[in-house]
Amino acid sequence: MATVRVILSALFCLLFLVSPARSFGAAAFDEKAVGDFYKGKTVRIVVGFSPGGGYDLYSRLVARYLGKYIPGSPNVIVENMAGAGSILATNHVANVAPRDGTVVGNISGPIILEQLFGTPAVQFDMAKLRYLAVPVEETYLFIVTKKPGVARIDELLGSKGKQVVVGGIPGSTVEHAPIIVRDVLGANIKLVVGYKGTADVRLAIDSGEVEGFFNTWTSSKITSMDKFKSGEWNILAQLGDESLPDLPFPNIPTIPMLAKNDEQRQLLRFGTSVPNQFGKVYLLAAGVPPDRATALEVAFARAFADKELLAEAEKGRLEIKPLSAQRTQKLVSEFLSMSPELKAKLQKLIHPSK
Repeated sequence: MATVRVILSALFCLLFLVSPARSFGAAAFDEKAVGDFYKGKTVRIVVGFSPGGGYDLYSRLVARYLGKYIPGSPNVIVENMAGAGSILATNHVANVAPRDGTVVGNISGPIILEQLFGTPAVQFDMAKLRYLAVPVEETYLFIVTKKPGVARIDELLGSKGKQVVVGGIPGSTVEHAPIIVRDVLGANIKLVVGYKGTADVRLAIDSGEVEGFFNTWTSSKITSMDKFKSGEWNILAQLGDESLPDLPFPNIPTIPMLAKNDEQRQLLRFGTSVPNQFGKVYLLAAGVPPDRATALEVAFARAFADKELLAEAEKGRLEIKPLSAQRTQKLVSEFLSMSPELKAKLQKLIHPSK
């Protein structure tokens, strides 16, 4: 079965690579010039979260294969720059790092909400960044330990609902999701913020500081599948329109099941689900020479179709179903064109002081 999944993933990535929608012919690059530049150099993937989390694991996998698909075969390394839900790393890539194609950011797509709301820490424009790839679209789950004695999300709702203490990462869906579920659905959630990555939140769970968190299934099944299998962790909700096929628990409610009306559905979708379609995005600063940017985009597509990478990803439970650079750019542009009414409602929830 694992071999079949690897083959299917390879076919998916191959179709992604050769799809006319990618229009590589219209964005050709001078391979010799690009190779001359990258030969002997090092490409840094700057991950906006601490080591040990899903972003870090994906990037370390990519780094082992990306170099052989970049002309000139540069060395590829991973650096962690955690802070503010990856805003710190994005600021660095956009404004500080060299704009020569040697620095790639791996950041959280949902920080687009912080830009939308005018958060002072944001010093970039996501509409102007150059997107390279997204390895997989993601769905966030509401995960709790057995400590609070909660089996269903219904037990948290209403004036007499049980309380769950959850950990949050500022500026990310790990913070936004509990706020929206609390204030839109009325769940009795106490939010503790300030963590730099999901690895830090998991440590806080292990120490008893918090009792749960919102995290993606792609990350959770890599780092914590044993917790689900043992019954130590439970899933109360999945923040997507459709149910994920491989969850270890049946009948976990989705956004259409959680929302009582269209307004709640829209707030849940745009506050949590939609920006995570491009959640673990790889990007460059504006101004990177077009030849090098295109070469890196092609290199990511070819790396994600590499049979050895796919086999290693399968072994480590890392899903690879890439989203193209063009599709990512379109999603970002559409998100930033959100209606003023919906933007105002989301802002009131996530940043009520603005």
